[in-house]
Amino acid sequence: MRRGALISLDRDTAEIEELCRSADIEIVYEVMQRRSHPDQTYYLGRGRFNELKELLGESPVEVLVINGELKPSQHFNIENGLKVECLDRIAVVLDIFTSRAEGRESKLQVELAKLRYQVPLMREWVHSAKAGEHPGFLGGGEYQVDVYYNLIRRRIAQIEGELRSLARDGDLRRGVRRYKGFRTVCLAGYTNAGKSSLMRRMTGEEVLVADRMFSTLGTTTRRVGSSRVLLTDTVGFLKDLPHFMVESFRNTLQDVFTADLVVLVVDSSEPLFDVSSKVMAVQQILGKGVLKGRLLVALNKMDQDPDRPMEMIGMIYDVLDPLSVIGVSAVTGEGVDELLDTVRSFFLPPVIVRFKADNGERAATEISRLFDECFVESVVYTELADVTFRCHHDYLEKVMDRLYSLPGIRDVSSGTDSIYDR
Repeated sequence: MRRGALISLDRDTAEIEELCRSADIEIVYEVMQRRSHPDQTYYLGRGRFNELKELLGESPVEVLVINGELKPSQHFNIENGLKVECLDRIAVVLDIFTSRAEGRESKLQVELAKLRYQVPLMREWVHSAKAGEHPGFLGGGEYQVDVYYNLIRRRIAQIEGELRSLARDGDLRRGVRRYKGFRTVCLAGYTNAGKSSLMRRMTGEEVLVADRMFSTLGTTTRRVGSSRVLLTDTVGFLKDLPHFMVESFRNTLQDVFTADLVVLVVDSSEPLFDVSSKVMAVQQILGKGVLKGRLLVALNKMDQDPDRPMEMIGMIYDVLDPLSVIGVSAVTGEGVDELLDTVRSFFLPPVIVRFKADNGERAATEISRLFDECFVESVVYTELADVTFRCHHDYLEKVMDRLYSLPGIRDVSSGTDSIYDR
């Protein structure tokens, strides 16, 4: 656990403090300054910057955390002036990602994001070195920095090539799953909204659950019971992420964009303003209307205050236009069965077929085949086999040919359930 000081121009420091906790940084004191915009040179005004320098002499820390995003020149001036490691909000997030990344793809994505973050910093340090200044706390002199900058550019190109190869593997894997008849549901949402806990509740399988931001970086896929529905947990979102961060995690986000259905998990225990802000951030990352017709919203943590989520539902419908908003609790299991039923209903084939046939060996063989290839809703056996099942439009003609060849076939009917006509 490193000792740190928090520098902020905004009194709302809850999220940055939570990020620091997840990054194992202990904030021992905070320095606040009310400004409409950051100072171009030191982020803080020059007077407050000098006060901070004196404070660091009396109460030294290992790292300064800036509640905002620094320009390269500001980063250089602060580190060079205070001789203390300086991390802005994005750097703290990258530190968390670095410590949590496990799979090959996750590690490459994190490394790519870190290198893209460092490129403008290196450019600033190279510029300062050539201007006769010497980079400060993280610097190494003109030649070392210049060489490192060139190494970064080459490494970025190498990682991008590896990630393109992994993306092709991912496309192939998704194609195989679809060919085998599996459908995919992706859990998405703001970081620490409870996606992993909800996944464990929905699948009954163990997945990593931790009360910290970004406990999941890669993708984890589990089967929902004995169905052909696969549930995937993805990295959490964060508001105001720079474009290079979103671009670096394109492979992971692809699981969201290619999913048949996306369940957006929202923390309903938070104040309405915070929920609204985070929902808007998710929409900004995913794009407006991209998930139209295949988005459900799960209001998680209903057990903490069952009445509060009602005021959020209208806002969520206005911003995201989901198919449905369902209140759930990953802790108690409340609402999870309704969510699972809604997911299953989404994947029900749209064509309903009913028939009766002599209850014999031929009918038994066909019914067994229907269980393998279609969604059988009911079978009633008397002297006849009375069967109701669902199938897709492109399968209807083939199955009808088989049904009409059955002994004693009668009362054959088919129709489309418009609710599931996708």
